[in-house]
Amino acid sequence: MPPRKSRSGSAMTLVAMPSPASAHEACFQTVLKMIETARARAFHAVNTELIDLYWRLGGFITSRIASDGWGKATIISLAAYIRRHSPNARGFSAQNLWRMRQFYETWRGDKKLSALLRELSWTNNLFILGKCKRPEEREFYLRLATREKWPSRQLERQIDSALFERVALSPAKLSAPLRELHPQAADAFKDSYLVEFLQLPRNHSEADLHRRLLAKLIMNNKAAWSAPLHPIDTEKQTFGCRHTNPDICSRAGIESVCALVRQDKICTSPPQRWPTQFQNLKAAKKK
Repeated sequence: MPPRKSRSGSAMTLVAMPSPASAHEACFQTVLKMIETARARAFHAVNTELIDLYWRLGGFITSRIASDGWGKATIISLAAYIRRHSPNARGFSAQNLWRMRQFYETWRGDKKLSALLRELSWTNNLFILGKCKRPEEREFYLRLATREKWPSRQLERQIDSALFERVALSPAKLSAPLRELHPQAADAFKDSYLVEFLQLPRNHSEADLHRRLLAKLIMNNKAAWSAPLHPIDTEKQTFGCRHTNPDICSRAGIESVCALVRQDKICTSPPQRWPTQFQNLKAAKKK
């Protein structure tokens, strides 16, 4: 639209008229938001279907291994067959097919988390699958990544920075470095995903948080005092924690010593009574 002429006495000035776009800015923004929302929904729908497909393929491969003895050679042949008959299909290499099997076998026993798996991209699922060794650690990052909608780089950074271990194995002193890493940590820890994860009361303290997380670790890394010997057990080390009360162990939480934080689950500082117990269990095994 051309400028409108305006007279003031004998002088004449030009007054700029608003462009059609600026006049309808709010409406245009609404249309743009509708497009972006539809794209996001479409991506979410496609991602959900893709993860569901990988889940079903993982289950199918697992069943074939159990019933027909499928091995790596068969999976390689399957990948080649897919490539030959559906050349435009991507993501079905032999390596990725094995990952689908691992994906299914890792989570198939936990139906309550299956919906969350479909909220994450395949890349994020693989990060959690490949980088997290403990079940409680995988669940922690699964819930957190879903809740916070972390992109792949953010999730990988959080896992590599050992956020879970530092939360689980440090009491209240941890809150300062956590806030540096994640400014909303104090609030996030009170959110529903962690309350549900640890079955905490909503008015829980950081001490409660520490105890429940440590309890989850103990549950998966504890060995009963009288349990049969593991091949790794010696008089100087145990596979799993054999301490009666891991909470008061003087070496608890030390990464190079404690079974609860070592990925190999080996305790290199067993109780003082352990050498005697080791010999007793060894003798009982020979009988």
